[in-house]
Amino acid sequence: MREPGRKRRHDLDALRGFAMLLGVGLHAALAFFPAPWWVQDRTSSFDGPYDEFLWAVHGFRMPVFFLMSGFFTALLWRRRGLRSLLGHRLRRVALPLLIGLVTLVPAVDWVGERAVVAQAEPLVESGDIIGLVFVGDIEGVEGLLDRGVDIETRTEPGGWTSLHAAAFTGNAEMVELLISRGAKPAVTADASDGETPLGLAFHFGHEEATDLLVAHEGRDPLPESMEWSDIPGWAEGAEDPEEDRLTQIEHLHHLWFLWFLLWLVAGFAVVAAIADRREPGRGVWPGRVMWLMIPLTLIPQLEMGGGGSYPIFGSDTSDALLPLPHVLAYYATFFTFGALMYGRRNRKGNLLVETIGRPWWLVLSVSFLVVLPFGLHFTFVEFQWQVASVLQVLYAWGMCFGLMGLFRVLLPRERRGIRYLSDSAYWVYLVHLPLVVAAQMLVFDWDLFAGVKFLLICGVVTAVSLLSYQAFVRYTPIGAMLNGKKVRTARSGASG
Repeated sequence: MREPGRKRRHDLDALRGFAMLLGVGLHAALAFFPAPWWVQDRTSSFDGPYDEFLWAVHGFRMPVFFLMSGFFTALLWRRRGLRSLLGHRLRRVALPLLIGLVTLVPAVDWVGERAVVAQAEPLVESGDIIGLVFVGDIEGVEGLLDRGVDIETRTEPGGWTSLHAAAFTGNAEMVELLISRGAKPAVTADASDGETPLGLAFHFGHEEATDLLVAHEGRDPLPESMEWSDIPGWAEGAEDPEEDRLTQIEHLHHLWFLWFLLWLVAGFAVVAAIADRREPGRGVWPGRVMWLMIPLTLIPQLEMGGGGSYPIFGSDTSDALLPLPHVLAYYATFFTFGALMYGRRNRKGNLLVETIGRPWWLVLSVSFLVVLPFGLHFTFVEFQWQVASVLQVLYAWGMCFGLMGLFRVLLPRERRGIRYLSDSAYWVYLVHLPLVVAAQMLVFDWDLFAGVKFLLICGVVTAVSLLSYQAFVRYTPIGAMLNGKKVRTARSGASG
């Protein structure tokens, strides 16, 4: 039960739900510009706004989520104690993760595989040899080459050839096929500092493809006493291969955030246990440390993108069983700030959670209209990683604070519809990814504007997820596991 006189933070509940719901749009956008994703829409291009949309959202969405998670973790500890907090997190985080590993993760893999197969036929019909290379369709590529399709066809923009694409994916059989049919191993791209297929295979840690390209370029083979990993720069763009050996589940996909949250709660529990010994029931938090989290975020940020080896806006992806240390440290700064923020007051005696983000309109305007464009410019155009990293950190924190201020103004009290969306957001995010990939697969070859298809995917997936929440989750044991028990009322089946 909540302590007497303590109000529910409807604004922060809604902000946390908003961050989760944005995941639908973020993943839907991946089909509409060239990216390593299961589905590439026929309209896929860098000319549209979808890559900028993805980076703008990716730059703040999970920092907001982990900041809110830290706040609510401290709230539960202060109000219910450490044992109750750990039990709560085991029910609401660990159990859904375990269930998701045997249901949602296989579902994402299955839908993704079907999507790749479904795209092959239209690519053959259109003569898109590079698309077929990305898909991995050996027979389809052979068929196009037999029809006389130019093996040196290049992407726009970027100027990648089909051999670049094969090296990027690490498909050694495809690399061998293309070289045997006349692809030039030493060909350079039109952009990206003249990337070669060998450079891509080396950067992403594809051993067999790298060996083939070295051999066909006429270079000296790797000495028997050496491994590729002995050479500086090897596999900087890849996940640590040791991570996948720890588990048969190669990817947690979108459930990685639950795994990260468990790591952060475990660290919190250690500190909270020490604090409880010093002052049982309340604990002593070093409030001054809170503001140090902002500059400290720069340290793991500088490690993103292989320490600046390749451009990325926001955090790296870490969805293996063993989190990448710099990614975990990055989100830990936001989580720690949120935890330290709980119950803290400023010099005037006002709760910090009631004052951070003022004036929200100025903070959001500067973050979105000034810091973001400059951050993208120094990340992707004029590559200066130190400057880009500072701007990315400023953007993430600025959006966190500005959105806290905005939601505090918009939602000072409970609104039934918003509360419903906040409750459902957890379920929507858990189930949305296989639905998004399936929807992208369904419409990828439709003759419609990209914007129409993007909105259609987002709308249909969200609607289906909400309907399933209402019908099968909200008043069931699944809903109790995710959000606590809800009781139907006579006034509305949607209130609980």
